[in-house]
Amino acid sequence: MTTMKAFSLLLAALSISLCSAQTTLDMNDLDFIPEVRQRSLFTAAGFIYKFETVTEKTVWGDLRTMFVNVNPSLATLPGEGAAQNLVKVGPCAINQPHNHPRATEISHITEGELLFGFAEENGGRPFIGGNATKGQTVIVPQGVIHFAQNLGCKQAQFIASFPNRDPGTQTTASTFFRLPLSAIRATTGLSEKEIQKIMKSVSGNVNPSLDLVCAKRCSMAY
Repeated sequence: MTTMKAFSLLLAALSISLCSAQTTLDMNDLDFIPEVRQRSLFTAAGFIYKFETVTEKTVWGDLRTMFVNVNPSLATLPGEGAAQNLVKVGPCAINQPHNHPRATEISHITEGELLFGFAEENGGRPFIGGNATKGQTVIVPQGVIHFAQNLGCKQAQFIASFPNRDPGTQTTASTFFRLPLSAIRATTGLSEKEIQKIMKSVSGNVNPSLDLVCAKRCSMAY
């Protein structure tokens, strides 16, 4: 067998192998979907959707995500893609302080009024915030800790959009108390007994949670 013929056979075998790999590609590998699969994913079922997957839910509100793990067609979009959340915040409730490490957030209020606020990085302004009402839009820079709080007695709702198919969410309080006890103790100056008490309170106060002072003002049962 000549060298050229052997090389041709090797290329043919490699081509068959690559085609087979694309045919059997695990669809959970959302960061690499061949173009032919992209076209099949981006159907009517893929680009027209409802916020059906509830990520967080309490009696005070709920958070419904449309990230790439919920809708694989988002993986077909160019660049970093896009994602959205639909957030319902009940009377006197809060979407707890958190950050999105991989994306800026642009939130449009569709119902009620919300106090949006965030803290800048070290050396920046300690707090920036204000009330946003139905029809207004709020911009939250990537990575900063922020929240949306309903201080009124009626339900509020907003849609949060992200220029990333997987912006990530890191809830501040619960994340901090996942650190080793020695780190929490040294940071807070609290005793182990005091820390355990706060940890228990934080773990039991799931998101969205209620502001008891506001609830009393609105004559809410809780």
